Amino acid sequence: MAKPYSGPPPILVGYDASDDAVRALEYASWVAANRKAMLQLVYVADETVAKSGWGLVSDGTDVQNNARRLLAEAAAVAHGYGVAKKRIRTKVALGTPVGVLTQLSNDCSAVVVGSHAGSVGTRRFSGSTAVGLAASVRCPLVVVSDSEGVDPSLPIGVALDADGSSTLALDWVLGNPLFAGVPLKVVSVCKSPQSRVFRTAVSQQQIEAAIAATAAAQSAMVAGVVARYPDAPTIATEVRYGSPVDELCTFGEGVSMLVLQADIRFPTYSVGGVIRGTMAYAQCPVVLVK
Repeated sequence: MAKPYSGPPPILVGYDASDDAVRALEYASWVAANRKAMLQLVYVADETVAKSGWGLVSDGTDVQNNARRLLAEAAAVAHGYGVAKKRIRTKVALGTPVGVLTQLSNDCSAVVVGSHAGSVGTRRFSGSTAVGLAASVRCPLVVVSDSEGVDPSLPIGVALDADGSSTLALDWVLGNPLFAGVPLKVVSVCKSPQSRVFRTAVSQQQIEAAIAATAAAQSAMVAGVVARYPDAPTIATEVRYGSPVDELCTFGEGVSMLVLQADIRFPTYSVGGVIRGTMAYAQCPVVLVK
């Protein structure tokens, strides 16, 4: 008789065989293999089509059979990355991707999706599923970009808002056994000081003073968190000045993943523009914790 699973909560991937889903599958499989975690693959059949009154789908059997075939192929990919077959679960669910994955996220350690960023000219946009899950998911959300891959030799990046509001992102990384001993790099983006008359009329002296204040606040926040983790690895710190999205995405080019705290905005119950922009443009996996 097989022993019951006793590892960390499963990693959840919504899979439909799209390029976006394949990237999410590959990344989640790599993490699950290294952490020896359960991998849960879910195909979400759109209920508006499956229950169509126009006769587009007269019988759900074809949809279910196709979904099972795609999930079997995905399971084989995950096994190829080193995930034991006994640690791979598959499920076909009826509903919407955001609704189903949010419900299942209650018992998961992470939900992994692709960025699915569309573009108009030089502008890019995160897909509606990623944006919806950023606000609703009940565990960390990992958004995987369309870059060539993850370099595990790079440090983990953590973005901290140096206004002192929260250190949740850094706490999450230091408290995660998967990242034990991995070097960390913390970044804070300094906001432009505001001139009383013209917002763009900011002196170099004001900029340097703002950067120094941000660095001091960041140092105090990091020290407070590290004090709670005696075995914390080496943490490098960095302060950048400029557009938060531009600076975070540039910073992300030198880390294996970028961890941010996702604050939900009222009354839209969605994440802000900085999170959305980073999800769309970052070339490394973006992890949102709440």
